[in-house]
Formats: sequence, C-alpha cells, structure tokens
Amino acid sequence: MITASADAVPVPPAAVFAAAFAVLFASHVWADHCWQTDKWAAAKGRPDPTADGPSTAESWRALLAHLAVYHLVMGGMLALTAALLDLPVGWPGVAAGLVFSAVSHGFWDRRWPVRAWMVRTGSAGFAKNPQGRYAVDQAHHVFCLWISALLITLVR
Repeated sequence: MITASADAVPVPPAAVFAAAFAVLFASHVWADHCWQTDKWAAAKGRPDPTADGPSTAESWRALLAHLAVYHLVMGGMLALTAALLDLPVGWPGVAAGLVFSAVSHGFWDRRWPVRAWMVRTGSAGFAKNPQGRYAVDQAHHVFCLWISALLITLVR
C-alpha cells in the first residue's frame, strides 16, 4: 500500500475511485495546459508529415517529453493526495492507471486518431475546426482518466 496507517478507517472503493478520478482530472488540466511547452504542443502530433515542420524524431521527442512531465505531475499529485487522505491505493493499481494514462494520452496526442474518430463518427465538418478537434481530444483524455481511476481502484 502507498498509505495505510494502523488506525485507518476502511475506505469504500467508490470513495477511492472518486478521489483518484478527481486527482487525475485536476492533474490532467494542470499538466496538459500549464506544464506543456508551446514547442511540445506544436510538434507532438506531427499533423502532416509531408509539410514543413518537425521531423518524425522531433515529433516523438516532443510527445515523450510532454508525457514524462505530465505523468510526473500526475504521479506527484496522486502520491500527495494518497498520503494526506490516507487513501488505500496500491502500487500495482497506481502503475496500471498511470501506464494506461501514458499510453492512451500519447495515442490521442498524435492527433490523427482524433481526426479519424471524428470522421468515422460523422463529424468530419467539426474535425476541420481546431476547437472541435481540441474538444474531442480533451473528451477522450477524460474518458481515459476514468479508466485509469478504475484501474487505480481495482488493481491489487
């Protein structure tokens, strides 16, 4: 267990899930918007490999740097919350949740999956709007954070 004092009151799984999701959501908003550099944001998706822009290697470096900082922020906030609130989360669940978050976040941040999703689900027009793509990107991230919170809660 990351935390578990001898006098700890049993915490229902629903409360652990709610706390984990709240931390993941808060850390997502903070890390995705306040800890990401303009350079990473511009390069990580390599929107058109045939156009001028970052090389494939530069794009992957930007994405990996963003994912590393994002998940350091997330892991730190999760560890602090678990310690302060005496949340019964274990290393296997935290690892499963953060690994799923890193893989899914990296997938959606390549940008082509968001556009493909939008076209496939009948939103090709909305996919041409940068705010539309951003909204769908963020929706996918939050959905994946929900899965990560379930993993943190349920994996032992």
